[in-house]
Amino acid sequence: MRSDWLQSWLADIIKRKHSAVQITLSHHNIYIVPSRQGGFFLCMVILNFILGSNYQNNLILGVAYIMLLILVLALIYGYLNLHGLTIQVLDIKNNFASKPVEVRLKFTAPHDCYSLDVASQMYDSSPSNSNYQQGATVSSLFLHSEKRGRYQLGRIRLSSRYPFGLVRVWTYLNVDRTFCIYPTPLSCQLTFSTQEATESQGQYLHQDTQSHENFDGLERFRPGISKNRISWRHFAKNQQLLVKQYSGDSYYSQHTFDYAAHDGNKEIRLSKLCYQILEADKLGDTFALRLSNAVQVGVDRGDKHREACLEALSDF
Repeated sequence: MRSDWLQSWLADIIKRKHSAVQITLSHHNIYIVPSRQGGFFLCMVILNFILGSNYQNNLILGVAYIMLLILVLALIYGYLNLHGLTIQVLDIKNNFASKPVEVRLKFTAPHDCYSLDVASQMYDSSPSNSNYQQGATVSSLFLHSEKRGRYQLGRIRLSSRYPFGLVRVWTYLNVDRTFCIYPTPLSCQLTFSTQEATESQGQYLHQDTQSHENFDGLERFRPGISKNRISWRHFAKNQQLLVKQYSGDSYYSQHTFDYAAHDGNKEIRLSKLCYQILEADKLGDTFALRLSNAVQVGVDRGDKHREACLEALSDF
């Protein structure tokens, strides 16, 4: 009972003092204690002091005082190593299940910082132990999550054992931001469920398969068209952005990917929809997404529309 109360009290303090996208480290938010090696080192100091006192040996007492001085200096230098460092979360890049999510961090140091370890307390993260030179440095923290969904970034822990490994200095950055884990794309036939022009009726017609295999020509680039369709060879020659057009191209059609049109369990259906969204985006098609009567994404195209559809799959 007391342990639960203590953890709740500590969590409340951390949330109040460390909740921000950017934080500058000072005596208000830096914590420092002797490490395990430092605790053993302190025991040796006490043992030498007792031996030197009992046998009235000034040499052993001198060694004890020097060891104690080293431990005190380690506490001071460990604190000064992180003091004044500013940490800022720049961006969180969504990713697919079983692939790492990249959290971009910016470190602004008034002086060189040594042996700084950055890790997430909520997710498995790739270990990192780096030295940061004076000035601004952008680094990445990779989080590993296996399941689809929307997650809270939560608490990031920054710690250091500089110098000598005798002390442990740490702090937290509690970030109130979310990221999405998309379903893993599952290859399937690229079919579309065509929506009627009258959106108020909310009806969906039969499925038809569109062919994008035969090259049909080039047309001028328009905002929202996928960059994968750009003919870079023509751009290199004429400095004109032209996009490839294919016979049977459904670029100007309005298509809807429908959750009910697929078979399998929930995760398999979402994985197939994810594959279709990615493929349609590569081809520059306009498309909509229908997961249920209450969850729909309207017809559009472009990067923002693709992200909106993928986020809808994560949240469903």
